[in-house]
Amino acid sequence: MRKFWICEIKMKVLILGTGQDAGVPQIGCLCSNCQQSRINPSYIRLGPSIALLDKTESYCYIIDASPDIKQQIEIIRKEITSTKRNGALPISGIFLTHAHYGHCSGLWELGKECISERDLPVYCTVKMKSFLENNHPFNHLILDNNIIPKSQKIGEEKSIRDFKISSFEVPHRNEYTDTVGYIINRKKSLVYLPDLDFWTDEIIEIISEADIALIDGCFYSKNELPRRSLVPHPPIIESLELLRDTDTEIYFTHLNHTNKVLFEKSKERKETEKKGFKIAYDGLIIEI
Repeated sequence: MRKFWICEIKMKVLILGTGQDAGVPQIGCLCSNCQQSRINPSYIRLGPSIALLDKTESYCYIIDASPDIKQQIEIIRKEITSTKRNGALPISGIFLTHAHYGHCSGLWELGKECISERDLPVYCTVKMKSFLENNHPFNHLILDNNIIPKSQKIGEEKSIRDFKISSFEVPHRNEYTDTVGYIINRKKSLVYLPDLDFWTDEIIEIISEADIALIDGCFYSKNELPRRSLVPHPPIIESLELLRDTDTEIYFTHLNHTNKVLFEKSKERKETEKKGFKIAYDGLIIEI
C-alpha cells in the first residue's frame, strides 16, 4: 500500500524592519554607519516590525506599525502570490507593543489622507487602547472607522486562526502607555521583544522557554551613544552574558544606526555570532 505523508504547513515570520525607530540611515545623520548605508542599500534598515504570514496565504498580521509601513506593505506583497490577499491592504490586523514613534506612527497611513482603510483590527493593551481613543490623530482613525482598537489583557492568550498569541509586560519608558512583548505559539514558539530598558528574571525565563526569540539589540555597548542614559536599552554585550546558557535561537533586532553589528565584517558582529547569537535583517523569514 502506498503511504501518503501530509506536509506540515508552517507559519512564516517575515521580518519587515530591524532598525531602531528611525531606521538606518537616520534622518540628517552623517555618521559613518549612515553614510555607508547611503552608498550600499544592503545596509538600509527599516523601522521595527514583523509579519505573521500563513503559508497558505489566508492571513497576514503584523506586529507594530512602523514609520516605514508603506515600504513594508510592498515587502509583504512580494511575498504573497495568492489572489486571496490581493486587496488594497494585504494585512488582517495589527498588534502594537507600545506608543513610541517607531511602533505606532505607521497607523497614520491608514487614514483618509492615504489608503482610508476600513475596520482594520488593532490589538493592544487596555492602556494603549485608551491612548489611541484619546489622542489626535489616532482617534480620528477610530472615528472614521479606519481602525478598530481591540484591547487584550497582558498575559491573556488569544487564539487567532491557527496560532495563539499572548503578551507580557516589559520595563520601558512608559511616558504614554505600558509596553509589551509578544509570544507567538504555533508548531514552535517565538518571542518578539523589540524594546527593553533592562532585563528581569521573569523576561529571561520567557526567552529561555521559547524556541526562537527576536530581542532588543539597539546598542552593542554602553559607550556607543553619548546620550544613552536617555535611551537605556541593555547593550548586546550584556545580553550575550545573561542569555549565554539558553538553548533558544536568538536574533538581535531594533538596531540603532550607531551599532556596528549592522556590518557583516565588523568585529562586533563576529563576536556576537561566535557566541551563537544571530543578527536579524530586513526580509529574513523564520518558519514556526
